[in-house]
Amino acid sequence: RYEIQIRDGLPSETSAAIEKTIALAVSVPDRNARVRFTGRNYVLPSRGQQGIPVVSINTARVAFEVYRVGDRSLANVIGNGDFDRQLYGYDLETLRERTGEKVYAGEMDVVEKLNEEVVAAFPVSETVGQLKPGAYAMIARPADRGDSESWNSLSTQWFIVSDLGLTAFSGETGVHAFVRSLAEATAVGGASVKLIARNNEVLGTAKSDANGYVRFEAG
Repeated sequence: RYEIQIRDGLPSETSAAIEKTIALAVSVPDRNARVRFTGRNYVLPSRGQQGIPVVSINTARVAFEVYRVGDRSLANVIGNGDFDRQLYGYDLETLRERTGEKVYAGEMDVVEKLNEEVVAAFPVSETVGQLKPGAYAMIARPADRGDSESWNSLSTQWFIVSDLGLTAFSGETGVHAFVRSLAEATAVGGASVKLIARNNEVLGTAKSDANGYVRFEAG
């Protein structure tokens, strides 16, 4: 609770001015309990420490759900633009029932400081266990809050588990792709690379050479 003074002479939008100083008592409520992530996409190395930062406000416990998106659904998830946005309640239902597989649900204690943001790391490898290579969606919320309504956005962190970094360019001569190790930044030879259409059809498959290079013919 604060006391503020509005000084005489302060003009309004209608050009009228306050004739005398007014003292007002103002109450500022505590911030609502909330959880968010620090970014939209995240790449977890397939080896070493695997932790994802999460920011919490006015809660001592955070609830998590982690879903793996299968290979057959991945093209649709990327094509629909889901992979770089926050999900809504109805998206989560689709993820649960059609496009994803739940691999973890649980809670984690966090430090609570009144009205201050606190950053903690969710230890994926220690909590969830060994994850298969692929794409995942993590949902987080204050533990004392139930499922959100279908029209509410959810704190969502998309992440990929892989040691393979893929760069691709397309042009008149076809699609050129390069595969490198995320851990060592070296070229990866012998990797199987698929070119997949928007309708999830496999257009071509090739092995990367010693330089990690693959080319798919134009057309």
